[in-house]
Amino acid sequence: NMFASAGNKLQSISMTVLSGVGVGEPPPPPPPATMWESLLNKIDKFFEMSYMQRMAGFIMTLIFGLVMMGMASMYLPMVLIGFPQKFAFTYAMSNLLLLTSSCFMVGPKKQIENMTQPHRLVAAAAWLTSTVGLLYVVWRMRFFVYVACALSIQVISLLYYVGSYLPWGNSWVTYIVKSGAQMIVKACRGIFCLCFNRGGSSSSSSSGSLLPM
Repeated sequence: NMFASAGNKLQSISMTVLSGVGVGEPPPPPPPATMWESLLNKIDKFFEMSYMQRMAGFIMTLIFGLVMMGMASMYLPMVLIGFPQKFAFTYAMSNLLLLTSSCFMVGPKKQIENMTQPHRLVAAAAWLTSTVGLLYVVWRMRFFVYVACALSIQVISLLYYVGSYLPWGNSWVTYIVKSGAQMIVKACRGIFCLCFNRGGSSSSSSSGSLLPM
């Protein structure tokens, strides 16, 4: 027993010497939290809830988000006829509600930490900014071209944000976006050529009818 106690004392002394803390001295205090960490702690403390409250908030926001997503799918054909406002509004609100449901599930601090990781920060900022911008365009401008452009930017930024959670996700999203852009350019070029050919044929037929018999 005497040798065992002496060995334990020697081991504790060696550990304190290696760690740089003297015998009997308290461990050094942890470094002070940065301004960003203190802000996250305040946000997390402000939204501190019980497990049942978090689950209730998660279920409610998830249901409302899915309802908005269903309404957006119903309004999708209106985009093709030049009225994208209802689809854009319900689609943007579904995005915000689903994000809120995720905050209820994992907590706002964890959600913000996940969104502000270096490989995801740009995509998350673009997604949130484009979603708010889409709502502003829908409510203030209400012009088809503006709404269509804002909606396209929001969808692309959402794809990049979701792809940041998947392995090789951004590479796949880049391939999809490039392929979609090429298809749109080809379609627009085909429509332009078709309209130009029709215009040329009609003008030639009209000029031919004016020739004397």
